[in-house]
Formats: sequence, structure tokens, C-alpha cells
Amino acid sequence: MATTQEVFDHHVQGFVERNVPMVLEDFTEDSVLISNGKEYEGSAIGEFFTELFAELPADCDFALTECVVRDRFVYIIWNAESDTTVYEFATDTFVVENGKITLQTVGAVNRSK
Repeated sequence: MATTQEVFDHHVQGFVERNVPMVLEDFTEDSVLISNGKEYEGSAIGEFFTELFAELPADCDFALTECVVRDRFVYIIWNAESDTTVYEFATDTFVVENGKITLQTVGAVNRSK
């Protein structure tokens, strides 16, 4: 079974490649992603990443400024800027169980340019 770090590394690789199917491999049908008042479950999590990748294409400026992996939890802080959108501050928390992300929260201060 994949460790929390291995699951997170795979998730990041899918994010870097803007590969929604690869990102979804890290979740189950019971997984939940909560972001800015919306909840996504199972394969619907792909909707979140499709929208995010449209705002932040692969050539955007992205900085992961903090990453803490502890037991089954991952906490990150990041910021990003594309031609259309600025994420001044964003933070995610992940809960990993049995080699899958069971819960992800995303909070962000972002604006259109």
C-alpha cells in the first residue's frame, strides 16, 4: 500500500501534468473534496480539477511554499498566477487512508486579472 508521501507525490505529478484522470487515481468513489463552499464526491472531484487547470495551465507561475507530511495528513500552502487568475494564498489539507486521499480541503484567496 502506498504511503502518505507516495500518494501525495503521485497527486502532485498529476497536478503538474494537468492530468485529471491521473489525479483521480488518488481518490475513491467515497472521497470528498471541499473548496470554497462546494463539495465534490468521487468522480465529481474531476470537475474541481478541470476548472482549476483551466484557470492555472501548466505554464502558470506556481509556488509550493510549505509542505508538511505527518502520518496520514498532508498540509500545503501555495500561490499561483496565470494570464487570467491570481491565487494570492491557497492552502490544502489531505487525509490519506489505505493509500488513497479520502478528504481534501482547499481554501484560496484568488481573483481574476
